[in-house]
Amino acid sequence: MANFNAHQIKEINDLIEEIAKVIKPKSEIGAHDKPAITQLLKTHEPKKKATFFKCKREFTESIVMHFVKEKEIAKSRFHKNNQTCIFILK
Repeated sequence: MANFNAHQIKEINDLIEEIAKVIKPKSEIGAHDKPAITQLLKTHEPKKKATFFKCKREFTESIVMHFVKEKEIAKSRFHKNNQTCIFILK
């Protein structure tokens, strides 16, 4: 895990709180570019809906891993490292 300063940790924690309000036990989490993931979902899983959260590239992996390890949420097969958006599939 990367070393973050106090301001960055506050940003990460604020985003984690925002995501935690939306996430459900059977949800999936991942990071991807918003237009690309929208197209992937239309072709592969049209019944699942995505909720997007804008995030800095350097924070995405830490946030996704927090939910995967701590909250035991499944990581999406569409996940990519260092992307501009975090998405939740419901």
